[in-house]
Amino acid sequence: MRRVGTGKRTARVVLLAALVVAAGACSTNILHGIDERAANDATRALERAGIGAEKVAEDAGGVSGGARFTLKVPRGDGARALDLLRALGLPREPRHGFSETYGQPSLIPTASEERARYAGALAGEIERTLEGVDGVVSARVHLVLEEADPLAVDAKPRAAARAAVLLATRPGPKPLEREDVQRLVAGSVSGLDATAVSVVVTAAPELATDGPALEAVGPLRVTPGSRALLVGALSAGLALLALLTALLLVTARRLAALERAQPRQ
Repeated sequence: MRRVGTGKRTARVVLLAALVVAAGACSTNILHGIDERAANDATRALERAGIGAEKVAEDAGGVSGGARFTLKVPRGDGARALDLLRALGLPREPRHGFSETYGQPSLIPTASEERARYAGALAGEIERTLEGVDGVVSARVHLVLEEADPLAVDAKPRAAARAAVLLATRPGPKPLEREDVQRLVAGSVSGLDATAVSVVVTAAPELATDGPALEAVGPLRVTPGSRALLVGALSAGLALLALLTALLLVTARRLAALERAQPRQ
């Protein structure tokens, strides 16, 4: 009977491996190397559109910066999923603020290099703030810091500070008024006047996200188009398991009969 139990366990392992391979063959990777927040945002957007998405953790391999994930969708929904994420501006590109910019200081930074790094970090912080507003898909901020004139008696800057902001917003009510953006940026940059902030607002591509509702198949959530394929794969797996179980039972009975037929010594 030990042989029978071992055979059953082997059959279960083989069946599980076959199901994993079948599931992998029916899905495709659309994103990889993204952080958990980006993976969650993309998964939520896809499921709202009726596209089943799976977040899979990657092997860190000693790479710092937090866990990284791969996003998988059914193979037939790959193109639509990519179009949807592109229209929604997902995943958002990481913004390099002060912590990221000055986390790895330059060995011997020059004055111009330090000035450029500070402007880039400040712009990254402002972009993070703007993208945190509901309705803003992406934000780009370009800063020109004021340049002081060391020879000026009245400490008047040689060049005044100015900024340019490009916002991509979702269709619908404006998430921010132009004046609000100007005041926000001017309040973040020393010596910057609100009137020196140029703001351009564009509409993000509109893409219908109302897809078919996901259906539950046991603990899994799939689209109606993938439900039949999954049910078929599970049915085939159960049939294979039943066949292997029957074969094991027949083999066990034959072995038991042979053992009884052998003369005892």
